[in-house]
Amino acid sequence: MNGRTQIFQDIISAILRGEANGVLKSINAGLQMGMSADEILEEAMIPATIQTLDKYQGADFYIPDVINASHAIEAGLFALKPYTKKSLQKRKKIVIGTVEGDIHDIGKNLVALSLGYAGFEVVDLGVNVSPAEFVRAVEQHRPEILAMSALLTTTMGEMARVIKALEKHHLRKSVRVLVGGGPVTKEFAESIGADAYGSSAREAISIAQSLVRRCSDRERDCAC
Repeated sequence: MNGRTQIFQDIISAILRGEANGVLKSINAGLQMGMSADEILEEAMIPATIQTLDKYQGADFYIPDVINASHAIEAGLFALKPYTKKSLQKRKKIVIGTVEGDIHDIGKNLVALSLGYAGFEVVDLGVNVSPAEFVRAVEQHRPEILAMSALLTTTMGEMARVIKALEKHHLRKSVRVLVGGGPVTKEFAESIGADAYGSSAREAISIAQSLVRRCSDRERDCAC
């Protein structure tokens, strides 16, 4: 195993162990070796995030191991942010958040990370986001896409409330709505009037790209 491969593996292993300091140490070592931030993202951070989700799929997202892994991922992303070149290529904007009453974030974080790496400018509102907060974010940031996540069957209905709030404030035609999360289905998305449903981070990327292609660069309000 060469030095670069070892660095990538060290980052992945540290994330899976939930060791933020270990992640930062390995990232710094990689940068000092001449690695680019984009390379570290592609070869270590994104694979580690996917492995974290795969490892704990179907488990309680609030067990300490998952929380620590999520914190380690966030620490690594924060450390790499000043060095990422792909941020210069970002054009289309996406506002993303987990709906009100739901504080699960690891899946939402993976989608946000993947969309950002794919070239979108991502505004992450976090978790437990109310309809009013989503509306304010759409008004302020004028995104092409609003993405919502729900990990509980009891919070899925909040997505419909957000869409109704957008309609009430005459914003629905200005933004495409993408929904996803464990209990969410394509049929549910259609029933609440969402524009699209994504079952995974990879699918979210292709769907987001498809949604923005429907709108010309001159039609930022997506009323197309």
